[in-house]
Amino acid sequence: MRRILLVAALPVMMAMLGTAALAATDGPGQPGYGRGLAGDLCGDCHIVSPDQHYDGQIGPNLIERVREPEITELALRSYLQTTHPVMPNIMLTREQADDVIAYLLTFKGKPK
Repeated sequence: MRRILLVAALPVMMAMLGTAALAATDGPGQPGYGRGLAGDLCGDCHIVSPDQHYDGQIGPNLIERVREPEITELALRSYLQTTHPVMPNIMLTREQADDVIAYLLTFKGKPK
């Protein structure tokens, strides 16, 4: 009886694992995608990568900024949705915002 239940449950478990694997590598909230977006969309004015050198950026260093305790996911989301006088009005999709936020949060708690 146990063997029959295991055999019957196996396709369901494999489908669940496959979905989890797909979600872990594809879709919103992926730091890898966010790194590319941050570099492409924000890197001309902000430091968005540890290997990026200061080259006349006019905006704050986002790597250092995100390390501050008050900068949370909610704060980043609000920042990305708020227009700023000296910033271009970049319109991100929800998925793009999730990816950029996921990337920036990878620096939370890391030493300088």
